[in-house]
Amino acid sequence: MHNQNDGLWEWSVFWHSNQLHSCMPVEEGHNTLAPVWRDFFQVLPPGATILDLGTGNGSLAAQAVSVSESKSSPFSIHGVDLADIEPSRYVAAADKLLAEVSFHPRTAMEHLPFEAQSFDAIGSQYAIEYSNIQESVGEVFRVLKPGGRVRFLLHANDGVLKDRCRQQYDQAQTILASDLFLATTELLAALIEAETKNTQTAIQEAEASILRVKNTFDMLQERFSDEEDRSLIDNLFAAVRTLPGLRKSYNLQALTKMNEDIQLLLRAQAKRLLAMQQAALDDIKVNEMAEQLRLLKFECVSLERASTATGAPCLGYWLSGEKPLIHEVSQ
Repeated sequence: MHNQNDGLWEWSVFWHSNQLHSCMPVEEGHNTLAPVWRDFFQVLPPGATILDLGTGNGSLAAQAVSVSESKSSPFSIHGVDLADIEPSRYVAAADKLLAEVSFHPRTAMEHLPFEAQSFDAIGSQYAIEYSNIQESVGEVFRVLKPGGRVRFLLHANDGVLKDRCRQQYDQAQTILASDLFLATTELLAALIEAETKNTQTAIQEAEASILRVKNTFDMLQERFSDEEDRSLIDNLFAAVRTLPGLRKSYNLQALTKMNEDIQLLLRAQAKRLLAMQQAALDDIKVNEMAEQLRLLKFECVSLERASTATGAPCLGYWLSGEKPLIHEVSQ
């Protein structure tokens, strides 16, 4: 498990799992904003160079790959992330979806390791707003080719995703403040003790531990009875409830470690959810970001709300622009 003293441990923990998306809205297995990204990549010429900022496990890069397959010459796709990413190891479909992508872990957007004018297009999906935006946008301008295009999908302070992050953060904090993990550790020990010794005292202690865990689950279920989004709750509860049934295959030390890892993952998730809320931009900040693009002489700067349909909840902001072509001075 990762070192919690690492300032990015929560993101490394998250990306070291079979997760392609971080907080993109996914409905019925489909990325609902994928068509917008494919349109962005489709206009690029064959062999174009693309940079995905804050790539995570390559959700946005995968959209570039899907378009690259239709080109006569494939794109050259790079993804950078400050976390310790390694999609080829952790994403089950990486060989198919991400084989064409060059990933650069532990790479800051504020200090990109690329030559000036290296990329035809640069994208960011809920990522650049986590960085020092002024420095990152300056780097984007530096490594973008003349005529190159940028598109950022940004968290909105009043968007539905921030609201979901807030709800899930509160859920995680409530579970962490309960005695669920301590009670589960005691239950695992008590069950194995009862099965090993088969004494009346050991059996009674196991029964008491079972009741304590049940009461904890019942209390949490009552606390969350009105929650609309139960994905974090249900996944966490399912993982913990699986542990007692594994005692025929694993010893107490291994089971205790599994329980501790589930708790640590939940702590990481809580930190990540808090960071996502803090990264969200309001209208003032996102307009300042758009103005920064204009000051750098980006052309065709466009800022609009992101949603899947008219009247649908806001998913963030789209911010895009183009780096001007460099014209030779007439003699």
